[in-house]
Amino acid sequence: MTRPDPNERTDAGREDGIQVLRRAAAALDEIAAAPGRLRLVDLGAQLGLAKSTARRLLVGLVEVGFAAVDDQGRFSLGDRLLGLGSADVAGLAALFRPTLEQVATTTEETVDLSVLRGSEMLFIDQLESAHRLRAVSAVGMRFPLQSTANGKAATALLNGSTEVAFDRDEHTVGISAAGVAGRTAGGHVVAISVPAPTERFATHEKRIVAALTAAAATAPWSR
Repeated sequence: MTRPDPNERTDAGREDGIQVLRRAAAALDEIAAAPGRLRLVDLGAQLGLAKSTARRLLVGLVEVGFAAVDDQGRFSLGDRLLGLGSADVAGLAALFRPTLEQVATTTEETVDLSVLRGSEMLFIDQLESAHRLRAVSAVGMRFPLQSTANGKAATALLNGSTEVAFDRDEHTVGISAAGVAGRTAGGHVVAISVPAPTERFATHEKRIVAALTAAAATAPWSR
């Protein structure tokens, strides 16, 4: 009986590994082109893969942090590729800083900038209010989509709406917020939000909403 050549087995394993890498790269390209839009079935169809194969591939990418998936099963690039310290995120903060300054001047409240990362919003910049009683969150913190103004705005955007979203004492008792979201030319889902103590927020809500609406029309979003 002829024994298999071990070199042939090595070559076959190498080819299998290269194929997996190619598929992973192709999947990440598709996700980067449409962050937060594609589900498993969409990616499988675009990559020409069986559902089971696509699932194994995407589960692996999520496990190593190259991809992230939200509660609706939509994929975006993971923190391993787009972390807080990346030039990409730093560039977003610099790009939106003039808009944040304008909103802060108009509202006299804290203004936050965040970017969608999987099923959370990652805070990447903040201008603090001068009020003694104010809302403050540290850059680098993550917040859920369901109970925050920026998260709700991002979720609405993924569903085709660009309206102002609200958090009324939901995420933090005593703090309310309004937020708007849009897409950058690079495909990032970015939100600007204004949190404030609930009593003061209610008093100045119209001014806050007007400032965010103006920001949505002038900020560097592709919408």
